[in-house]
Amino acid sequence: MKINILDKNFFYREMAEEITESILELNHLSIKRFENYAQWLYDISISEDDVKFINWTMSVVRSDNLDADYDIVGSAGRDETDEPAIDIIIVLPKNAHQKKTKIKYAELFEVVAHELHHLAQNIENNTLNRATEEKGRLSYLLDPFEIEAFHIGIRAQSALTGESFNNIARNYITKSSKGINMTSSDIERVIHAWENTTFPAFNINAQTL
Repeated sequence: MKINILDKNFFYREMAEEITESILELNHLSIKRFENYAQWLYDISISEDDVKFINWTMSVVRSDNLDADYDIVGSAGRDETDEPAIDIIIVLPKNAHQKKTKIKYAELFEVVAHELHHLAQNIENNTLNRATEEKGRLSYLLDPFEIEAFHIGIRAQSALTGESFNNIARNYITKSSKGINMTSSDIERVIHAWENTTFPAFNINAQTL
């Protein structure tokens, strides 16, 4: 499937839908951990050996100090068998009933799309220079690989909910620990970077095809 990364309607919809819907069903069934494969559908390499499948896992963990109904944490990269993989972790308060926790589809979809884009960047083999003079939270939020992935995830959430990109990005930064002690100028700089990326990491990987 051909990718037009600049198309606002592109956000790995087909794979993200499959994985998101599976995770929501697993959560409803109170499954604590699950692992599966999904076919990589897009015309960009995600590994040196050009594999066409990814491994995805879902797990549920508990937190003693979570002040929300839930949190969603994602990661992407090579797993213990050296396969492209994404991990989605549902964080619940210590005494919450997993089955009764209503995870918002668009929020979960955002995380899944974000992590799928990291696979499309083929980070381990990507030559993009990610050196930065930024410190603390800004070093993560303005990492060139993360800028792209945040754009894709927020683009997806915006398409699913009708909420503006700017509002979703601002809410994410200001309501998460990553935004603590950031100045209003820093917040605006991050939002502008996320919204206006030209996808340099993705384009470097695409040029290797």
